[in-house]
Amino acid sequence: MTHATLTLEDGPELSGEIVDTGGDYIRIRTTTEMTQDQLAQYAEGLIEIGGKMQKVMLESAIPLPDDEEVIELTMRRFTPSA
Repeated sequence: MTHATLTLEDGPELSGEIVDTGGDYIRIRTTTEMTQDQLAQYAEGLIEIGGKMQKVMLESAIPLPDDEEVIELTMRRFTPSA
């Protein structure tokens, strides 16, 4: 899996492993003490993957059923990758 670091606008920095990517979306799993509601307060951020930064919009934050400290984040890229 590929590592990514997400810096939320006016918020925390989260790092995790990429689960899936597509033309305009990225999903990562990260371990955090933040709740789903706390993460929902953030709308945008920058994600760094392999040394490249992309602006993203946070679409959802869903805790994994078997480990509530692991959250799967789904983000939309502002500029889809080719």
